[in-house]
Amino acid sequence: MQSIISTQGEQWQALAAEWYGQPVEPPYEYSFTATAEGLLFKARRRTAALVHPQGQCGQFQAELWRYDAAEFFISTPAGDRYMEFNLSPNGAWWACVFQAPRVVAQGYEAWQPAVQATGHATAEGWECSAIISAASLQEAGICLQDCKLAACAILNSPQQIFLTTALPCNTQPDFHRPDLWETAIYMH
Repeated sequence: MQSIISTQGEQWQALAAEWYGQPVEPPYEYSFTATAEGLLFKARRRTAALVHPQGQCGQFQAELWRYDAAEFFISTPAGDRYMEFNLSPNGAWWACVFQAPRVVAQGYEAWQPAVQATGHATAEGWECSAIISAASLQEAGICLQDCKLAACAILNSPQQIFLTTALPCNTQPDFHRPDLWETAIYMH
């Protein structure tokens, strides 16, 4: 499924099935918006989430994927350089740049992009958002007008399920598959 990057405001999309095709209710919803400041990523779900116990709104936090997390992977058109971005329902975030699947790009071992993130999680549901600065995207080698993009999520922790827009694959869940990501639809 192709993800949309809109310049005209939110274009919500939904993932209603997990990695193996089983239905997910309620669905996971996300949007990408290109703004003058950078890339605005939003995610939401109408059910409770289990968040990283040390994650704090707006702060960098490793290993968010061990709990419920909204994620995306964005790459060059060839998929030879990509950024992974994780966002907790409470607004904690993490990011890294890779030069190959799970191989951190040289010089990016301690990289932290300029990010503004927020989140709000209750027993009824959650919504979070983050804006990754245009300068940080450029530094990572990412062009929003010409990129591959996979929206993903890890939900229902601790019995995690994995959701992605990437092309179907009959393997164990693995989001680090640039060969399966589709080119984003850049809407003016």
